Amino acid sequence: MTPELDLIRRIYAYNSRTRAKYLAAIWKLSPRERYRDRGASFPSLVDIFMHVLDDYSSWFWLVRGRGTEPKEYTLGKRFTRAEAAREMRRSDRAVRRVLGSLTPRDLDRVLKLPRHTGKRIQLRTLLVHMIEEELQHRGEMNALLWQAGRDPPVTGFDE
Repeated sequence: MTPELDLIRRIYAYNSRTRAKYLAAIWKLSPRERYRDRGASFPSLVDIFMHVLDDYSSWFWLVRGRGTEPKEYTLGKRFTRAEAAREMRRSDRAVRRVLGSLTPRDLDRVLKLPRHTGKRIQLRTLLVHMIEEELQHRGEMNALLWQAGRDPPVTGFDE
């Protein structure tokens, strides 16, 4: 395995483990705090969490290049912990399946963005973008958890 692809897989595995900690932290909040519109990138902590899963579904559907385009989660829906956990596991399985099928040469592949007429993105760039996207939303969830009087999960890449 190439060091680059191995590192990408390790970061995605780390994000998956960490995401489960955020799910637990969000559901330690009262329902009022969990679903409260905080005026962030997406209204509630649950909405932000589900948006991260949406992004994985959308972008990894593009990488697979087959099947029905995934539907986005409904903003403001009061997902139960069981529903959010089920969707998280489904997303994780899809991501692992795609990452497991990649070869180092695939990282150079160029994909056409379906909603952005004429725009293209190298698979390597897309994979790194998704890492950045989740980290951005994780920082946002940290701030919202602090506002709700809770500490966010403590994580480390190579625990």
